[in-house]
Amino acid sequence: MKYRNTNYGHPILDDGFTNFDFRLRNRIITSMQYRFLKTFRFLNHWQALGSLFARISRRTIGGYVYSIKLEINTHCNLACKMCYVPTVDTTLECSLIENLFRQISNSGTRLEILGGEPMLREDLPDIVRAAKAIGKVPFISLYTNGIYAKKEKCADLKRAGLDAAIVTLISTNREIHGQFTGVRGSWEKTIQGIQNFRDAGIKTYTFSAVHAENKDETDEIQRFVTEELRVEPLFYQYIPQEQNDPLVIDRKHWYQIKDNILGKHSSHAAFVRDFEMLTGNACSGGNFVFTIKTDGSVQPCPFIYDLTLGNIRTDNFWTIFRNRYHQTQLMQLKSVPETCKECSYSSVCGGGCRAGHKMLRGSYATPDFRCLGPYKDPIATSCVTERIPCFF
Repeated sequence: MKYRNTNYGHPILDDGFTNFDFRLRNRIITSMQYRFLKTFRFLNHWQALGSLFARISRRTIGGYVYSIKLEINTHCNLACKMCYVPTVDTTLECSLIENLFRQISNSGTRLEILGGEPMLREDLPDIVRAAKAIGKVPFISLYTNGIYAKKEKCADLKRAGLDAAIVTLISTNREIHGQFTGVRGSWEKTIQGIQNFRDAGIKTYTFSAVHAENKDETDEIQRFVTEELRVEPLFYQYIPQEQNDPLVIDRKHWYQIKDNILGKHSSHAAFVRDFEMLTGNACSGGNFVFTIKTDGSVQPCPFIYDLTLGNIRTDNFWTIFRNRYHQTQLMQLKSVPETCKECSYSSVCGGGCRAGHKMLRGSYATPDFRCLGPYKDPIATSCVTERIPCFF
């Protein structure tokens, strides 16, 4: 269905109604978020109603904390070519973690545990257990390379309350995977870890960033993961780590791969489309998702280190959340870049993913480097995920 030229509203650069407790506000919104999305999907069959609903939602609801990505350590047993984590070995203290859980308790906020390699921490089950007991976190996921996911450890994490494991899989070819991670034999251990998570009753996903060394493998990864491992595959755009990064794919090739992946996951593609049209941004960092690094700094995205919104060592998380739009760089990151404003899709894309842009282009106020736009034709719902250069 095609729409006439329209604008779905300004970017979310505030928190809508903020005159009451942020934690309570967050709990109310997170309990209703999927209803909002479902309502928008229905109303968006009519251009005027969909646009009006999106505009009102952005202004009245604004941003809220859907999920916190918590980096509990930086140490890792692998040396992956795509890694964005500093090589300095640091750990986030248990006291800070538990204090954070107390602050977000009963807020409806999800938790994503990151590293380094989080399973190198012996107290990982205790962290998961505390998130459930102290933080009342409704859903906890763990990002890992799976090598330390022994059967006993997986069973312990299941008992502690872990809901999902997301395991990095570079390739279905053990040699390519091993060369990429810098450790021979890592593929076999990762595959066994995936199976152990699955057998423990933990919802298990593989996670594959698509780059130059696995760009022709996405179909085989999809088949291998679903048919042989019997878990679900997740794919993501590769975030460049250096100028002239050799792992970056040609833009047109990336679009073909992206459309192929989303074509095999129609329900997720519909969710991505509706989320982007309702919220007006293909990036959720700083609006709905926040990352806490091992130094305590709060960043909008795991791939960003220089856009500090505050630090949980000195400030309450909700104070940081409330004041975040006072940060000039975050306003740049969340605002529509000047070069995007002539694009008909700017009010649903917001400039795409700009992680890594400070290094690539010197500023976050630039559009996603993968974009093939700007586009001039009227917005069509069937073209939103096709035109927007990234997905999640």
